[in-house]
Amino acid sequence: PGFLACRRPGALLCALPHLPKIPNGGMIRSRRELIAATSIFAVAALAALCCQPRPSVPLVDLRAPASVQREAWAAGAALGAVRLVGHDLDIAAALNASRSLFALPEPTKLAAGSLDGRPGFQRGYLAIGGESGLAANLELKEGFCYGYEWPANAPVENDLCGPNLWPEGSEGAPWRAELTHYFHAAAGAMQRATAHMAEALLLPVDAASLLRGGERISIMRLFHYFSAAEHAHIAPGKPRTGSSAHTDWHVATLIAQDGTGGLQLLGADGAWVGVPPLAGEVVVLLGDYLHLLSRGATHSPIHRVLLPPERRHRYSLTLFGYPSFDATLPAEAAAAAELPPSHTRAQLAAAGAFNTLVNGSDPQARLRLAEEAFGDLVLDKWRGVAANRVGSRSYRAGSDAV
Repeated sequence: PGFLACRRPGALLCALPHLPKIPNGGMIRSRRELIAATSIFAVAALAALCCQPRPSVPLVDLRAPASVQREAWAAGAALGAVRLVGHDLDIAAALNASRSLFALPEPTKLAAGSLDGRPGFQRGYLAIGGESGLAANLELKEGFCYGYEWPANAPVENDLCGPNLWPEGSEGAPWRAELTHYFHAAAGAMQRATAHMAEALLLPVDAASLLRGGERISIMRLFHYFSAAEHAHIAPGKPRTGSSAHTDWHVATLIAQDGTGGLQLLGADGAWVGVPPLAGEVVVLLGDYLHLLSRGATHSPIHRVLLPPERRHRYSLTLFGYPSFDATLPAEAAAAAELPPSHTRAQLAAAGAFNTLVNGSDPQARLRLAEEAFGDLVLDKWRGVAANRVGSRSYRAGSDAV
């Protein structure tokens, strides 16, 4: 029955070479041979069922003509993610620079801590357990946040901008220069990618303005993930993960990852899809703000990061592309009655609790984006994530959405 029900019977061909041969030219002459033959087809059917098709993450080459990119962007908009090449980013150099930063002595890193009395402001070092998208989980990673090099003595424009908090003594360090260069190069690649996407999909938005005004508040977040057995003294008994299930709140995210793997997103059928860490590629995830701004033409995927295998570590560089601090959603987009559901029932069931900007399926929640500045909403979200840190008692139930 499994063989007959299989949607990919061709997958049997992958399994048959590894199965025992039926003797006597395939003629079954005894009960033992009948059992052997039954086993062959049972294993083959199982192999076929395990090979069920899953949505792959489409590949976009920024060097290709718009007509070539259009199909890939359409598939990526439905899934909420694309793999990107043609970006001119030196991923290996940036990853090596992040390793150098995280290899600094612990006291040096802690002295550059991100909690500087400005709740929601994301700069500097994040210790293990320093934040979590969901209060129930320990996210077993350390991080570092930086962005536009705001002059130390210049007045800030809003609460999402300000000087970077580099570790003491890092002036002139090659790794710091490389990370600074990578921030600007990645921001440029993000700008090109979102413009190409808007053009290819004929989105009802001004492609050039998607990230305009967000250059000084967009942030780069470096992460170093540990395997589950490490740092056992931190929050013992608490479920451990890399990054809890969430959507990204902004326009888009550009991710460079090492070869370890672990990034997953939810397909429409509620199955987790691995995003392969292939050399030379970065990943672009589309965010909540773009989903609402495009009136549902782009999907904001629920995604997570699994912890690396035993004795392995994972490194990634993640650029969060923000619109301007004062950006608001056009009222007609916020009130659009025809907006499709943000996520399928299968996705909601598979994800359980997850962190998101607003419940995009709720018109009243969407109206907040028409009435409040994007920057104020994001500051509030970052305060909630910080409140979920290990040892904090200020967790607010409103920081999770289902």
